[in-house]
Amino acid sequence: MFELLTPNEQTPRITVFGVGGCGCNTINQLSQSAVADNVQLVAVNTDAQSLTLSQCSTRLQIGQQVTKGLGAGARPQKGYEAAKESDTDIRDLIEQADVVFITGGMGGGTGTGAIPFMASIAAELNKPLVAVVTTPFSIEGHQRSKIARAGIDQLMQQADAVIVLPNDKLLEALDKKISLVNAFYQSNGILQDVLQGLTTTISQAGLINIDLNDFVEVISHHGRAAMGVAKQMQGDDLQLTINNALKNPLLEQIDLTKAKGAIVSVMATDQIELSQYNCIGATLQQQLDPDALVIIGLTLVPELDCELELMVIATGISDESLDKVSKADDAHIQITSIVEDETLNKDSKKELAKPVTVNKARFDTSELLNLHDFLKEKSARAINLPEEELDIPTYTRKQTC
Repeated sequence: MFELLTPNEQTPRITVFGVGGCGCNTINQLSQSAVADNVQLVAVNTDAQSLTLSQCSTRLQIGQQVTKGLGAGARPQKGYEAAKESDTDIRDLIEQADVVFITGGMGGGTGTGAIPFMASIAAELNKPLVAVVTTPFSIEGHQRSKIARAGIDQLMQQADAVIVLPNDKLLEALDKKISLVNAFYQSNGILQDVLQGLTTTISQAGLINIDLNDFVEVISHHGRAAMGVAKQMQGDDLQLTINNALKNPLLEQIDLTKAKGAIVSVMATDQIELSQYNCIGATLQQQLDPDALVIIGLTLVPELDCELELMVIATGISDESLDKVSKADDAHIQITSIVEDETLNKDSKKELAKPVTVNKARFDTSELLNLHDFLKEKSARAINLPEEELDIPTYTRKQTC
């Protein structure tokens, strides 16, 4: 005998924290988009004045005693202390979520200090967490970049997946004439697209279903992550669409073959072809590690405004897989400012330790000039006097004349 089960109306609750000035700007952009009802947006800041501009319904001012509402002053330690002071409020919000996203900028005070602390609370509560953070422009200096790198290293120890968006990539990937506001809009759009795709994927029953536990299993591979969304319009090259989703130009350059897991959501109309679905799977198998856990889901969306939409989140990518050029640049940023003086001192000591040798051949006596003879010769030419008269003082010589 079969028993009919009542459908579970509960959908996973996704909470997105925007931390610091950069994170709150992202939350403002997400607030203006059509996010699902099960997505809660939370603006978190130490700056009370900035927080009043937040457009989401949930705002959390952290560290009221530590910062007096005046911000963290670009000091990560103060951002950490502010988050620690507001531990109870942060914990209550995270506890209500099934999936946690944290976004913000690294290199300043509030984001760099508070985000790793918030991630540690999520880890303690066993909540799956994806962090999406930006790194500063190179023109902001070595010190800010060094602070950002230290913050990311701390975050890596707590978050399930860390996605890094270097601000310098905006200069490389976008039109040189684009406004700064629109450039940041494009960067924030990555998180916006993934949130919408993820919400649809894990909240609705798909033809090939991906549930919350599938998502949790994939992001449980700690390390760097990459995410992207791409749309396939009628007549577009499917292979190009897949590559656009896998290799977003605004993300940190990483080697996807090192990913330990990937979740792939395909949203399409009911006209999707078997060959298209097979092409997506085959391409992913070529791009990712053969041993990676890859979960591909398909959700039919009749009102979709394109042929299909592809969302990819690749996880568990080790630091060693970072692009060599990027790592070399990072190492230069971190190391140069710290050991430059020490290196110079060592080089100077080496030079001082070397015996000073004179190249005798360079100073052959045939090339040396007697300064006294040279001046006598010049003077004789200038006044046209016989050489023997030059030994007579000028005053006496004039008297004789």
